[in-house]
Amino acid sequence: MKKMMMILTSLALTTPIAGAVIACKDVNKGGQTEDGFPTVTNIKRQLKKEGYNIDNLDVDLAPGMKSVIIRFMPEAPNRPFSTKEMALTWPTTDINKIITVTLMPYDKGMGSPLAAQTVLDAVNGLNGTKFTLDDVDVDVDQTTHNSTITPKAGGNFTGAPITIVNEPITFPEAFPLTNIGDIYIDETLWNNYKDKQENKKTALTAAIMEFVGDRNRFAALYKNKMLEVMINAMMNDVVTLTIDTNTGVGNLKIEASAVGVINKSVLTANFTIHSTPRKFLNDKNAKPTSGSTINVSLDKTYTEATVDMLRYDLVKKLLGQEFADQYKDIWYDEIWVVFKADNSGATVNAKPGSKILAASDVLASLMTNIPSYTLNVTFA
Repeated sequence: MKKMMMILTSLALTTPIAGAVIACKDVNKGGQTEDGFPTVTNIKRQLKKEGYNIDNLDVDLAPGMKSVIIRFMPEAPNRPFSTKEMALTWPTTDINKIITVTLMPYDKGMGSPLAAQTVLDAVNGLNGTKFTLDDVDVDVDQTTHNSTITPKAGGNFTGAPITIVNEPITFPEAFPLTNIGDIYIDETLWNNYKDKQENKKTALTAAIMEFVGDRNRFAALYKNKMLEVMINAMMNDVVTLTIDTNTGVGNLKIEASAVGVINKSVLTANFTIHSTPRKFLNDKNAKPTSGSTINVSLDKTYTEATVDMLRYDLVKKLLGQEFADQYKDIWYDEIWVVFKADNSGATVNAKPGSKILAASDVLASLMTNIPSYTLNVTFA
C-alpha cells in the first residue's frame, strides 16, 4: 500500500504551468490556424495537418498570446530539439469566444484564499491559452470559489465578463494529451518488468506517470487530490497497464473519480518505452544519491532576466559545452530555478519527466530507480 500511495507524486505535478519566454529562433509563416483561434489545441491540430508528429512536440504560448514557441522533442535523448517561434494572429479579441471551458473545480490544495493567479492558471490550462493578469481581472468568490474574468479596460482583449464555475471536470479534460510519445525508464526497472516480475507493475506505473504529468501540466494544481485518486484506483484494481515488451509500445488506463474535482472517467496514456540512459544534472553525469543536495558555484551573477543563461552555464559547467549547446533552446523547460531572496544564488532542479535529464519526484524516486536531488547554486 505504501508504494501505491507514492505513485501520484510521480505525476510531475509540481511542474510549473507558467513557462518562461525564450528568444525566437525562426519565425513561421503567420500563426493563423485554419480552425480559428490559435489555442494550443488548434495549433497542434494545424501542425498535424502539415504532417508533423504532434506526439513529439509541445506548444508554449507566450504570456499575452502574441507569439508561440514550438518545441520539437527528440526521438532519443542524444538528439537535439529544434524550436520555432510564430507570431500569432487572432481573428477576435473577445474572451467569450476564446475561453470555451468555464469549469474549474476547487480543491483546498489550491490554497485558501484562492488566488486570482491560480484561477487564471487553471483556466489557461483547460483552454490552451495564456492570459495574464495584465490582460484580465479575476474576481474570486472565496465562499463559492466561483470566479469572474473581465478584460482590462483599454487592453488587448474585449468582451463581457465570463463566470468560471466551481464544478468537477473529467480526466480527459485534466489530461487531454494521451499520446505521450517516447519515454525513458531506468534499464534495471524495465528489465525486471520484462522478466514478468508482477511486483514491478506499480513501480513502472510511477515512472510512466512522471512523463504523463509533464505533458499534462494543468493537473499540477490538483496534486494532493490526484494522489487520493490514484490511491483509490490502485486499491480498487482499476489501473490497467499493457505493454509489448518487445517493442516497448504500451497503454495505461486508470478509471477513477474524486468527489468535487474529477467525475468518474478514464485517464489514458499511450507511450513507447526506451531504456536509453538520460544524463544526471551533476558533475560529469555522476548519479547523485537520492535526497542529496549538490553544491555548485558559478562565476557570474544572474537575475530573472538572465535565468536562461544561468541554466545554460550550469549545464555547460556540469556536463560540457557540447551538451549545453545541443539543447540550448529548451533548457527553459527542462530545469526549474528558484532564486534566493538575497540573490546570492538559486535552488535548481532537473524536471521529472524530462527526456534528456534524469530526475524523479521525491517519493517516486523510491520506485523509479532515478534519484531525486537538488542543486544549491551559488553566484559570484
